[in-house]
Amino acid sequence: GGGGADPELVSPVTVRNGATIAAGTPVTRNVADNELVLSRVPQVHKQGWQRPVKKK
Repeated sequence: GGGGADPELVSPVTVRNGATIAAGTPVTRNVADNELVLSRVPQVHKQGWQRPVKKK
């Protein structure tokens, strides 16, 4: 199977012939022949967000 950049296989899983895994996709279930697996989450923007100040 073909894997995109940095796919994450969470054992035990089987990836069959011709399967393609999109970049950065965590694979937690078996992937069938000629199947495409991808995981996308919506991008979130938080206006006015400030990084917490580290205490010394």
